[in-house]
Amino acid sequence: MRILVTNDDSQDSPLLEYLLEELKGMGDLQIVVPKEEQSWTGKSISRFEVLESTETEIAGVKACVVSGKPADCVNFGVYHLGEEKPDLVISGINIGYNCGVSYILSSGTVGACLEANIAGIPALSLSRRMAAETYHRWSNERYFNEEEEKQIRREVKAIMTEIKEKIMKRDDFLSEPVTWQIEMPQDLAEDWSLEAAYLGHSFYGSLFEKKAGGNYGHNLQKHDLDPRPDADVNIIAQGNVSVAKLDIRVLGQDKINL
Repeated sequence: MRILVTNDDSQDSPLLEYLLEELKGMGDLQIVVPKEEQSWTGKSISRFEVLESTETEIAGVKACVVSGKPADCVNFGVYHLGEEKPDLVISGINIGYNCGVSYILSSGTVGACLEANIAGIPALSLSRRMAAETYHRWSNERYFNEEEEKQIRREVKAIMTEIKEKIMKRDDFLSEPVTWQIEMPQDLAEDWSLEAAYLGHSFYGSLFEKKAGGNYGHNLQKHDLDPRPDADVNIIAQGNVSVAKLDIRVLGQDKINL
């Protein structure tokens, strides 16, 4: 199986390394990742920028680093890295969750998967919720402490083992160009499981706040979450792993009567 791997947290993400460790031996891995972090870029494509690519090695695997966005990485990898398209695109593991409609439309991690779906390729989107302190430390200082690394690596290994057995071995896993949307909690429950989920109807408000000098900067505020117990955000709140399926082919298919 040919697997194209990307992310939106860039080449230096520890969770990319953890993912690659779990994917080794599953097939032919092609790694194409953005040079710099591309969070909140959605499925945007570079139009006027020149894409530059360089080769490196990540977790012992040959990788291509692209000066673009996650969707750029997928399009580049699908059409310019080999004679055949990949059988699967995997994006992640994102540092921070992507639960709910507004987040999957904003996420570079999910955007990469939607770009794969446009190319007719199934995709697997992986994101992990982080404790606020852990997330801010990564955002500001680009590192996890030793205890955080041990916990995240241990839980990623356990979750990926279940995904490989219960999701990736399904008869329908590679049959359609859809995205399997996986959300991981910040702390796995002792009796955790993979849980089928609805994509939550969680919608953010303003994303910006006024800064000194009159300019505005990104600042996500707390907002209402989908109250349904089987919405993705509530499944991970219980320490379980949510699994939803995104299919772009259904968009706009509910024809109105005029």
